[in-house]
Amino acid sequence: MVEPELGDVFGCVLRAALAEHSGVGPRPTVAGVPRAVVEILERDDGFVAGNAAARYLAPASLWWGCERQAVADLGGPVLDIGAGAGRIALALQERGVPVTALDISPGAIEVCRARGVLDTVCSTVDNHVHSGRRYHAFALFGNNVGLLESRERAPGFLAALAALARPGARLVAQGTDPYATADPLHLAYHERNRARGRMGGQLRLRLRYLNLATAWFDYL
Repeated sequence: MVEPELGDVFGCVLRAALAEHSGVGPRPTVAGVPRAVVEILERDDGFVAGNAAARYLAPASLWWGCERQAVADLGGPVLDIGAGAGRIALALQERGVPVTALDISPGAIEVCRARGVLDTVCSTVDNHVHSGRRYHAFALFGNNVGLLESRERAPGFLAALAALARPGARLVAQGTDPYATADPLHLAYHERNRARGRMGGQLRLRLRYLNLATAWFDYL
């Protein structure tokens, strides 16, 4: 069995999603016919799921109401962490709110810029601390509270945000309750995690797209 190549999977997915959305640029095909762009999540127990990449470019009219309300309440400067294709940054920018889109994926930053995001940074929050920039609010939308990764990593991640924060800064984060399930496959995964000394809802994942994969990473 041939292992996939390591690469910027998220960036490749977003470039293809932008091509699907705009009609300009390469996108996957089957027998020469364009197909929907799907991001594949592979869990370390063999579970595989697919997500339509179009959601990363969704206009505010298709967001959940809580997302629209949260963005409406944010004042800048804002650091949009895990900015993806820039949907949150663009919404803030259109309101005149100063916002920086931060992502570790070079391809994601490329798509943000192509869509009109003015201030972008390709970095981790830890490295961005050294920029000297400080923010009034932090946005972690699209389940990006998962970027805390684990009980071991979370304190360091939050310490980096504290170092980037102005006095009175706000953190607005969106996540998913992993325990709101009756699926035996997911319940068994929770027990497997606990037996290994991990949090039940912690995930070990890699992203897949075409012949590419990311390295394995933790997601809370």
